[in-house]
Amino acid sequence: MSERAQITVAKSAGFCPGVKNAIDKVLELAKHSKKSIYTLGPLIHNKQVIETLREKNISAVSSVDEIKTSDAILVIRAHGIPPAEEAKIRALTLEVVDATCPLVKRVQENIRDHSRRGYATIIVGDRDHAEVIGLMGYAEGPCHVVSGPEEAAALPRMEKANIVAQTTQEADVFFAAAEAARKACGELIVSNTICNPTKQRQTETVEFSRNSDLVIVVGGKNSANTARLFQICERLAKKAVHIEREDELREELFKGAAKVFITAGASTPSWMIEKVLEKARELSGRAESPLAEKFSFAWKLVVTGSLYTALAAVALTYVCMKLEGTPVSRKLLLMAGLFAFSLHMANRAVEKGAAAPDKARNLLFVRYKTFSRASALVTGMLAVLLSAALGWKVFLAAAFFWAAGMMYPYKLPLAAFPASKDTVTALGWAFMCAWAPGLWHAGTASKSTHLAVLFAFLLVFMRSVLSGVINAHSDMIVGKENFYKAAGPRLTYAALFSILAFLAATLLALKGLGWKPHLAAALLTGLVYYLGLLLFFLLRRLPERITAETLIDTQFILLALLAWAV
Repeated sequence: MSERAQITVAKSAGFCPGVKNAIDKVLELAKHSKKSIYTLGPLIHNKQVIETLREKNISAVSSVDEIKTSDAILVIRAHGIPPAEEAKIRALTLEVVDATCPLVKRVQENIRDHSRRGYATIIVGDRDHAEVIGLMGYAEGPCHVVSGPEEAAALPRMEKANIVAQTTQEADVFFAAAEAARKACGELIVSNTICNPTKQRQTETVEFSRNSDLVIVVGGKNSANTARLFQICERLAKKAVHIEREDELREELFKGAAKVFITAGASTPSWMIEKVLEKARELSGRAESPLAEKFSFAWKLVVTGSLYTALAAVALTYVCMKLEGTPVSRKLLLMAGLFAFSLHMANRAVEKGAAAPDKARNLLFVRYKTFSRASALVTGMLAVLLSAALGWKVFLAAAFFWAAGMMYPYKLPLAAFPASKDTVTALGWAFMCAWAPGLWHAGTASKSTHLAVLFAFLLVFMRSVLSGVINAHSDMIVGKENFYKAAGPRLTYAALFSILAFLAATLLALKGLGWKPHLAAALLTGLVYYLGLLLFFLLRRLPERITAETLIDTQFILLALLAWAV
């Protein structure tokens, strides 16, 4: 095995805020409206994401003439369009939704404001790019588009002009063009309209490319900002390659590459970058020993196959039984594991669609989806059948919660409510882990059962919210059914720390009242892990999905071990 290479992934890689905003808008439209949804041009320049959106009946058209029904929604994509074209489509019977990037809108307003004050407009960018075409429409006077300093030097004489940049333009090119244009202008206003995410991405790319033997740029071949990143890398790095998918990488690329840098365009989702990172590790000699590789692969199957989640559900059920004072029932533990496995496999079958490239051609993906659904159905039915042996109350409740969980991903009205996914998940787990043991043992819910249900609900709500954080940061195609997407980072972490404080205060009170003081103390100790987990997610770069899911579900295993020890 070759010497291990050092691989660095750009911190700024992944969807930019403008792309996230546009995707969030069309997803919310798809959930709340039965109308056909069209975007005026591809929403973003990424084939895999466009394919996923198409599966959600969100289609791209190059002209409104392609839309044959008046009962439809037309979305203006993040690049924006000329105002004359916008006025034309708003005059039609179509419902129009503007998803133009707010930073692009600032450039549009900048151009219109200066042109109304008599300034000619100079745009540094790609003449045929959708954003630049839209910007040109806001110039109410002379407008020139230049690709760089060479074309800027050939501009005609202007008394006063305003020079702006396409938001994804390379900074060095823009400022060089501004200097060249200054010679043709009596007065020149330099409006640096390169967006901050692009500046950060390019700054990081320059810094790491200079010291890298190989740079891998991930993104659509038709993406302008990705192409610019690649041009920067080609100039600075010893070797650079632009790919769309991880299977384009070849082992010979990594020969002699001690330092590898991976970056990506603004329309490249983080889950694609993770796939490239995994492939790069394999081809560069970063992989561990054969035994470690087999363990890593096996663990990935355990986590992505929902087996670890099922074990976490069993662990939480054990903790709730200890809280309620019920005998530990193997049937209930097995039912909880099957229940969790079933619903999470069903959810993954839907969720996987957001991260499977070229799904129509990916036979492996189709087989995975079929296997996931079949496994979810079989294990779920087993869980419900097993619940029948625990009494008719448990059986009816189990059948209801399982059916609701299985149907949730398929556009139930409830799914339209913010944070509905996290709430429904927490309710389902609270039933199987806490309420079911109480019904089985006492036939009715006691005070200790109520406490266990609240304990389980809040813990699982936190788990689901953290999973939503990971999905959002991995640029999975998710909407406001996730608390994190609906509330935003600040409110999300405030809510999580508040829940943690409430749980800690409750356990402290129980310990002080002498109610199972040793168990309360043990669970209170377990909350220290939760605190560390929250701080890690808040203050550090989020880990890869497999690691993150392992860390999130380990909290229940730890609580079970602490409860068992007392």
